[in-house]
Amino acid sequence: MKKSCIYLLAMIIGLVGCSEKPNRLGDTEIEAGWELLFDGKSLSGWRGYMDSKIATAWSVQDGVLALKSGNAKDDYVNIISDKEFDDFELIWEWKIEAGSNTGLMFHVKEGPKMPYLTGPEYQLLDNKGFRNGKGEAEQSKGYTASHYAIEEAYEDASNPIGEWNSSRIKVKGDSVEYWLNGVNTAKYIMHSDQWNRQVAAAKFGNWPLFGTTGAGHIALQDHGHGAWFRSIKIRNL
Repeated sequence: MKKSCIYLLAMIIGLVGCSEKPNRLGDTEIEAGWELLFDGKSLSGWRGYMDSKIATAWSVQDGVLALKSGNAKDDYVNIISDKEFDDFELIWEWKIEAGSNTGLMFHVKEGPKMPYLTGPEYQLLDNKGFRNGKGEAEQSKGYTASHYAIEEAYEDASNPIGEWNSSRIKVKGDSVEYWLNGVNTAKYIMHSDQWNRQVAAAKFGNWPLFGTTGAGHIALQDHGHGAWFRSIKIRNL
């Protein structure tokens, strides 16, 4: 009897989860100030970084913002939100193909060649399967939802490759938090003495505008690998 009840409860939970449609805002979300950054139908609200041509790199497929696999390095197309945000909370769902490396950046300003030269990154990576052009694996400080290239994530909370993940970023003043599938994976204070030392000691030390812009765009990165995004929601804090 007990096993039957547990099984029935699991089925109910599963059905409730499946009934939740992506790219929608509930009444409580609307009241709390959330807005959709992706409407599930078009690329409205997004454009190529530095007005680069989106061409066939990005498309909308069955309610999903899809990044095509196999773009050559010289043809990478990073996209940014039309709007800029300063203090905010952002949630989104994503999945990637095997071997993939991509990311989401915030406080991005146009001008430099790439959005990561200004905007801190929330890495989205096949932690074990990715290899760079030299055939090297990524270090753990560069894994998904880490304080990218500075500190390891508190734990690896990523789902298997090909499954959907849920991510969250909260930026309030200089305080930044990363979450993955309900798990807090990173916290840091931008422009603190510790952060300034860490940035100077990492590759960012050669990027004078990194993390300095304040309000900026949300950016999605093209790194030549397939990735899919949906239910991208944001609210100003």
